[in-house]
Amino acid sequence: MVAMTVTMKQLVRRHGAFVSGITGIAIVVVLVAQEMVQTATSFLSAAGQDLPNVFILSIGFALLRAIPFGIGFFLSLWLVAPIAEELRVPHVITRAILATGIGSTVTFIVIAVLAVIASFSSDASIFGSSFPFPRFDGSGAGQGVLSALVGAINVFLMRLPLGVLAGLLLWIWRKDHPPKRPLEGIIDL
Repeated sequence: MVAMTVTMKQLVRRHGAFVSGITGIAIVVVLVAQEMVQTATSFLSAAGQDLPNVFILSIGFALLRAIPFGIGFFLSLWLVAPIAEELRVPHVITRAILATGIGSTVTFIVIAVLAVIASFSSDASIFGSSFPFPRFDGSGAGQGVLSALVGAINVFLMRLPLGVLAGLLLWIWRKDHPPKRPLEGIIDL
């Protein structure tokens, strides 16, 4: 337990969190903006529909997918495989692909947990509303987790170019503004 505590303290004290965090936030902003543009273009011909409600739902759904991805991308660039200025381009691309994979995995975990939570339902019998205790019928859990897995694979493939671009831009930034202390992650140990 003591060794685990020391390791956690060492992880939290690692340098490079600020720039990696800015990169994660930038990815979330780009993904939400992309979702908003897609929603706007798909509803251009839909005159008379309730577009403000569509945009609110679109923002919520975009944030549900973008925030976990951005957090996973940030954690990967900060703790697992930071992109340092001394790396070469193939290593930078590999670490950016790894960060995209970790972001997709975090997205899968969040969506799968929400799918399992959604499987809790109240009884649909005639007295079901009188006793609103949730019960786990499990009918939608497997399908929800499978849907989350397929969605995570889709997230990985669709966001891979953005992740590689963000990794390369971070590398260029670090080459022009090298950190005062060397960066190393779990993959470097």
